[in-house]
Amino acid sequence: MKILHLADLHLGRKINDFSLINDQKFVLNQALELILKNNIQSVLISGDVFDRAIPSADALELFGDFLSKLSKYFVKTFIIAGNHDNVERLSYLSDLIRSSDIYISKVFSGEIERFSINNDIDVYLMPYLYPAEIRKYYPDIKVGDYNGAIKAVVDDVKIKKDKINILLAHQFVFFLDVIFSESEQLGVGGIEGVSPKIFDKFDYVALGHLHCPQRVLTDKIRYGGSILKYSFSEINQKKVFTVLDVKNKNEILFEFHEIEFLHDLKVYRGYIDEFLRKDFYKNVKRDDYIHFVLLDEYVLDARKKLSAIYPNIMFLEFDNQFTRNINSVSKTFKGNDKSLVEHFFDFYKVQCNENIDEVKKEIVYNLLEDLKEIE
Repeated sequence: MKILHLADLHLGRKINDFSLINDQKFVLNQALELILKNNIQSVLISGDVFDRAIPSADALELFGDFLSKLSKYFVKTFIIAGNHDNVERLSYLSDLIRSSDIYISKVFSGEIERFSINNDIDVYLMPYLYPAEIRKYYPDIKVGDYNGAIKAVVDDVKIKKDKINILLAHQFVFFLDVIFSESEQLGVGGIEGVSPKIFDKFDYVALGHLHCPQRVLTDKIRYGGSILKYSFSEINQKKVFTVLDVKNKNEILFEFHEIEFLHDLKVYRGYIDEFLRKDFYKNVKRDDYIHFVLLDEYVLDARKKLSAIYPNIMFLEFDNQFTRNINSVSKTFKGNDKSLVEHFFDFYKVQCNENIDEVKKEIVYNLLEDLKEIE
């Protein structure tokens, strides 16, 4: 049996006011084509279906259409809520749509829900959990102890050892070589991290939460990764559809199908004249989502000039002597107890590359006195 592991759809996500809904639709259509072409019989969606607790109308429409097609293709689908989702809203029709072989995790009520794909495979649905939710049922759990809380819940799961047991989870499972992205919401200092050893009883753990597709110490625990690049820290990541080919309890093979994007995320760093030349832009996909970093000292109407060629500029910034000076001043001023006039003298030195002379100092002092009188 073949199973598709998806995660972190983040439907409705915007980057700098650019809606990604068409990009998400493009990827979900690829997933549907993959399902038909490869005879995939089940889909796992490991949380963060939506980007917000209250999804936008177009995000709801897109997801509804996706589920309708999965049902039409007789694909069993299992879904959990992530930390971006509102579990009550996500699951409010869960009882009704189970007749369409779509199973969505409900609000945690002390135990993990179990369903079956077939006679050989059981699937357990564990939505994103906070220790506070779990303490109601496990009063000995310490406040903020994610590892202890998740371990308590998982330890209570009674699996059938003669079956292939798959867990859907949306947690930060910590390991040494973990790859993070800027678009993820993680607790300060990794407080929400849990040990991968917690999940040893399962034959496969379909994780969501981290956006880079990656294995966690072993092939039996994997992050599916997000379906799109949701930050420029992900520009070098390959996004993939992870397909499990389940032969038997001791043999689960993997296929990775690279995702194609309607628009990719790109960062171009250099001088504006380079980007305006045809011999440069004829070799790039001009409608990608682009972050330009210009090294020029000053360019009048830089965005307007570039937008005539590149319609989807998400960010434009300058990296030159002036911006570096501003950053230097910001770092200098931060966290010290100098007076206002001392800060001004420091700023003058950074800007002019010399100390302020006595004549100019006198002018500054006089201006400050005048301001005091106005006050």
